[in-house]
Formats: sequence, structure tokens, C-alpha cells
Amino acid sequence: MVLSFRYKDVPRSNGTRAKSPSIPVTLSGKGNPYSFTALIDSGGDISAVPKSVAELLDLDFKDKKVEKAFGIGGAASAVETHMCIEFGKGHERHKFIVPVKVILDNYDFPPLIGRAEFFDKFDITFKQSEKKIILKFINAQRY
Repeated sequence: MVLSFRYKDVPRSNGTRAKSPSIPVTLSGKGNPYSFTALIDSGGDISAVPKSVAELLDLDFKDKKVEKAFGIGGAASAVETHMCIEFGKGHERHKFIVPVKVILDNYDFPPLIGRAEFFDKFDITFKQSEKKIILKFINAQRY
């Protein structure tokens, strides 16, 4: 089973826009599910969302230990929890739980899907010249 997605035009914090490997996802916690365009972050060890998204999804993060998360933007205060991610096209749908860092500092960014519990479920091909990402589900019997 193979899913192919065209890169999406994503706004950057400096006011510019860039085509990025993004996919449409539905994210949920204890609350209602919400649709987002999430960036596939091959450099991220773990997925990440801003505090505003975590609150919207009613993620369990308020009584967690605050730590530092490090990324391209530097260090930020964060807590770790879990969220449900669902995505697909046509008859092929995938739904599973991933660990996620909730960034508590005042950052506005799209949900980032990191490697933990996501990349091990797919063979992922970034076709930069075609501005396309291909996800091939692997090892279906494990999940």
C-alpha cells in the first residue's frame, strides 16, 4: 500500500512561504479530532505541536514534567505526552498513537510529525525534484 502526497505551500515564521513535505492529518487527544496539514520532519526525533494545538486537542500535558526541547529554532520549554494521528487517501487509512512534545513557549508552527512511532511504520521517500513524498506502509502484521 502506497500513499503519495504533493508538497504543500507552508508559511514560515519570517513571512515567506515554502513547499514542504506535508500531509493532511487528523489529530486527537481526549477531545474532538481536528484536521491539520502536518510537516513530515525527518530531522525530528519526536512529533511536536504548539501549546495552542495541544489545548484544542485536549492532550494530557498540564501535570507533566517541564523539560527543554531542542530544534532548529533553539531550546524551548516542553512537556511530552501522546496524541492520535490518522491519515490516508481513498480506502487506505492509518491510525495510531505517537509520542509528542508540546512546546509551551509562544511559538506558532504547524504540527510536526517526527520519527518516533511514525517512520518505523513506513518506507518514506522524499522526491524533492518532484515536490512529492511517498509513504509505503510496511510490516502490517506488527500493527
